[in-house]
Amino acid sequence: MKVPKVILILSLLIILLFIDLKRNDLLLQTGCISFISINSTKDDAFEIITNVNIQPKTKIRFTDSEWNGNHFGFDENDITWLTGDSIIKAESVISFTNLNSNASVSVGTVSGSMRLSEKEDAIFAYLGDKRMPTIFLAAVANNELGYGTLINTGLINGQTAIIFREEK
Repeated sequence: MKVPKVILILSLLIILLFIDLKRNDLLLQTGCISFISINSTKDDAFEIITNVNIQPKTKIRFTDSEWNGNHFGFDENDITWLTGDSIIKAESVISFTNLNSNASVSVGTVSGSMRLSEKEDAIFAYLGDKRMPTIFLAAVANNELGYGTLINTGLINGQTAIIFREEK
């Protein structure tokens, strides 16, 4: 049985409405951002620097849950960053502040909250669904034990996964 061309074209258009073929986050990979600071005292904050241009309307997730080699734990929190309507140029510094109360970001919008521990905590930046990473972008910790493990993340300790020891 032949299917009329009109039905095929309409079916294709409907499918395209449900599949976002221009997913900006698909352009990103491990190392496209780097953490440059973490503050786990008072208001909890961190900063990243972009190592590449980040396209508009990109969604990057952050969690402070430990990674076990297969999935994140369920005992911590998450924030989601929507980058906004403009390209973020490489070498831009983005500040995330007040994570434990009314989280804010210097570019775009952020939702969720995160309470960082002063010892043995880490933040993972990744693409994918909540707690379901498809690509790990970077990580930062105030103690190596905060990561859980870096197995199966593609992150390299000292390169794309950085440890900052906070001064008291």
